Amino acid sequence: MTKIQKTVLNRVEGEIELKLVWENNAVKDAFIIAPNFRGFEFILKNKPILDALVITPRVCGICGHAHLIVTTKALEDLYKNAGVKIETPQNAKIIRDITLFSEIVQNHIRWFYLFVLPDFIKLDKGKSLRKYEPIRGYQWRKAVDYSSKIVKVSAIFSGQWPHSSYSVVGGVTCDPTTFEITEAEAIVDSVIRFTEENIIGMDIEKYLTVSNLDDYFEKSGNCDLKTFLKLSLKHKLHKVGKAYHRFLTICQIEDVFEKGITKRKKKDFKPEKITEIDTFSFLTEKGINYGKNRYSWAKAVRYEGLPYETSPLARRINSRDNLFINLLDQFKDSYIVRVWARLDEIIKILIAMKKRLKNINLSDPFYIKPPADYREISGEGTGLCEAARGSLIHQIKAENGKIKQYNIITPSTWNLGPRCEKYHSPAEKAIIGVDSPLKAEMILRSFDVCSVCTTH
Repeated sequence: MTKIQKTVLNRVEGEIELKLVWENNAVKDAFIIAPNFRGFEFILKNKPILDALVITPRVCGICGHAHLIVTTKALEDLYKNAGVKIETPQNAKIIRDITLFSEIVQNHIRWFYLFVLPDFIKLDKGKSLRKYEPIRGYQWRKAVDYSSKIVKVSAIFSGQWPHSSYSVVGGVTCDPTTFEITEAEAIVDSVIRFTEENIIGMDIEKYLTVSNLDDYFEKSGNCDLKTFLKLSLKHKLHKVGKAYHRFLTICQIEDVFEKGITKRKKKDFKPEKITEIDTFSFLTEKGINYGKNRYSWAKAVRYEGLPYETSPLARRINSRDNLFINLLDQFKDSYIVRVWARLDEIIKILIAMKKRLKNINLSDPFYIKPPADYREISGEGTGLCEAARGSLIHQIKAENGKIKQYNIITPSTWNLGPRCEKYHSPAEKAIIGVDSPLKAEMILRSFDVCSVCTTH
């Protein structure tokens, strides 16, 4: 007998509805519904191009800084394509990386402790898990504290977080002091200690030698990652949550991750191979359509016609990370591997943040003014960025300094968008076959759900 169950998820960014079709005590089909349309692309139309630097960070309250960085890149590409030479100082590139990194680490810590671990309280019901209980749990509260600390690094350089607009065409508007850099270094060091003592259960240098699951268990002490892994194995979460085993990363950031497309083997990423499909979306090229079978405000995004996962796991695979290549061979792209990859990225990013803070040269410029007025700029530009949840793209078309068209493709659209004529989205595919509603929700959360970005 077929049964349909519809749930509005909590503990996600924004609102997402999960519609499950059950048959023989298993999920036969899954629909991820983004119910609220926001319309930033329409808000931007006919605005001066520089207004995008203020408007796009409001797309999301968690990864708004990533939207600022990718907007800056799109505008700088627009200027260059219009024949205007843009010089971006090395200091500006370094600080853009640092502020983006702080936002990603903040997101990953909060996601793991606020969204992932509380699910195990329901699933396992062990008294030892009370430390992860929302609001009351001491480990939950500690994680919130340190996630707030790391994002202060972004505020030091950008003036505020969230919704900062300090990154502009030609550089950044900040002019940091030695004291501010030292303060940022101290914050990063404190979060490294938190990560070592609470998340991975060993020092970072030792962790970087880990090559597989058994190796990690042998080398680590008591910690939250080990707790997560043991619980996942106990409840067979290493066998569920598998999507398409295809991974997309559109940017390379030195010392952190490389760009590429991995299907059977890794290939170069080419933006022109991306398509957006509106067959099952309320939002179409011709306007709003509530027709039959349409169920989400998001569109389906495909690369060479295929759905790809974009995420920290995708970044680890496209970077040919030895640990995750081994985990993928053992467990495929399952729930347990997807979650671990996001925690692993915290470590890689904190190391990169320390290196970049030491490379800031206060005697060099942070901003070089573009040699043209923005009102003279016409043409097209594309910005590419890796945000907390995966690959983020902004595309702009402008005429005489005014935005004629603005297009945003977010990581959550890649992962959580609706199906197309041939394929489910990666997250929908990952849920099919699971045997409990709670596990279905947990698998969906493993993609780090953000509905406000999905519908932007």
